[in-house]
Amino acid sequence: MGRLLFRGLTESDPVTFLPRPALGERGRWMDATHYRVRVRTDAKFQDGRAVSASDVVATYESVLAPTSRSRLRGTYTRVLRSVRALDAREVEFELTALDGSLETLLQLGILPAEEARAGEMGPADMTSSARVGSGAMRVSAAARDLLTLARVAVGGSFRALDVVTLHDPNTLALRLLHGEGDVAELKPELYGVFEHRTDFEVASAPTSGVTYLGLHCEHGLLQRADVRRALGMAIDRRALGSAMLGRHAVPATGVLPPTHWAYTGDVAALPFDPVAARAALRSAGVPVGLRLVLRVSNQRFAVTAAQALAAMLADVGVELEVRPSELATLLGDLRAGRFDVALLTVPDLSDPRGLSFWFGSESIPTAENPGAGGNRWRYRSAPLDAALEGGLRSLGAAARRPHYEQAQRILAADLPVVPLWHADVVFALRRPFRGLVPRGDGQLDFLLGVTRDGAVSASDTASQRR
Repeated sequence: MGRLLFRGLTESDPVTFLPRPALGERGRWMDATHYRVRVRTDAKFQDGRAVSASDVVATYESVLAPTSRSRLRGTYTRVLRSVRALDAREVEFELTALDGSLETLLQLGILPAEEARAGEMGPADMTSSARVGSGAMRVSAAARDLLTLARVAVGGSFRALDVVTLHDPNTLALRLLHGEGDVAELKPELYGVFEHRTDFEVASAPTSGVTYLGLHCEHGLLQRADVRRALGMAIDRRALGSAMLGRHAVPATGVLPPTHWAYTGDVAALPFDPVAARAALRSAGVPVGLRLVLRVSNQRFAVTAAQALAAMLADVGVELEVRPSELATLLGDLRAGRFDVALLTVPDLSDPRGLSFWFGSESIPTAENPGAGGNRWRYRSAPLDAALEGGLRSLGAAARRPHYEQAQRILAADLPVVPLWHADVVFALRRPFRGLVPRGDGQLDFLLGVTRDGAVSASDTASQRR
C-alpha cells in the first residue's frame, strides 16, 4: 500500500521495473559516490505544502539512525554514508561505495521533516490527523487485519478503501462472491472461480519474481552441475506452470522474467527431455531409486506443485519425499542446510542487485551468521560474484545490463536452482467498478485509476469503501 500513502523520489516502471522519476527530477551522478537529485516544483504533501530537500533528508535520516527499527535500515546503511540538502530543492546522497542500484533505493516514501523526526508510528499514531503523506490517500483507521485509507482529494470512483487481510483463499472467495468486498488479489486456486463470471473483471500483470527448485550444492551428488542439470531436464516446466497457473505464468528460462530490463534469453537451454535426463543421471553414477527430500511450505498450492515435481522425477528414477512445513520452520531448516531440494518463490527481483543476496558467495548462511543472506543453496562461483559486483559497480541500465546478462548465463549453466515459472499478479474487481490494470511490482496505487459506471451517491457507503 506504500504508494497510496507516500511517494518517493523515484518509482519503478510497472513493466520493465526500471526506476523512473516521481517526486524528484531525473538525478545525476557527480562522481562515483555522490548523486544529486532535485525535488520537483509541483511535488506536494497532502496538506498542500511543497516537498523540500529538508523533508527528503529527514526521511532518510530517520531510517539511517542507529535507533531506527526499520527493516530497511541494514540496506540503506550499507549503501549511504550521508544525505544532505544543498538548497531548498536539491539533495545530495553520499554513498559508501559506487552502487548502481541507488536509484531503486530512492523509492523510499517521503514524510514531512517534522513527522520523520517525530519517531516511529504505532497503530494509534497512524490515524492521527497530524500524519501527512505525499500519496493520494491517508490512513483514517487502523486495527488488526484492517486498515482504512481515505482519499485526500475529492473525486475518483471511491472515497475510501478498507484493506482487509485474509489468510484463507476460500474465505476470500466467499466474501467476494457475497458482496463483502470489491477487489482482491487472487491466489491460483481461485482463478477459475472468477475468470468467467460476468459480475467480475479479472486482470493480471507480469511480476519480477520467479518460482524455482533450489538444490543443496554441498549435498552429495547435488554438488555436480551435470546432476543438477539432469534433474532439471526431467521437469516439464511448461506443463507444470500451465497446470498450476493457467495463462498466468510463463516458463522460466532463467531467474529474471522476459519483461525485465536486464533479462537475456541468451542462456544455456534446459529442455524437457526425460530420456536424456535418465541417461545423464545413470552416466553420472546416480543410482536408480535415489531418495531426496523435497522441502516445501504447507500451503496447498505449493504442496500440489511439489507432488507434481515428485511424479516427474520418479519417471527418471529419483524419488522425492515431499515434506511440507510451516514457513518459519522451512526457512530455518534451509538456512541451517537441513534439506536436499526445496520449492520456493523469490517474489521480487525488480533490481538485479537482489541476485547477490540470493546467489553471492558471501550470502551463504552459517551457524555464526544465519542472516548472511539468501544463498541457502551453498552455491559458490567466483565468476558469478565478479559479474554481480560488476553490475553493482556500474552506473545506468545500459552499463549494468551486460554484467547481469553474464550472471544469468552462469546461473543457467550451473543451475544452483532450476527456474520453473514467472507468475503473474492477478486481481478480481467487482462490477460496476472497471478499469483494472494491476502493477507487476505489487503496489496498489493502480486502484486509483479504477472507474465506476454511473453516478456515486453519498448514501452508497458500502461499495464506496471496499
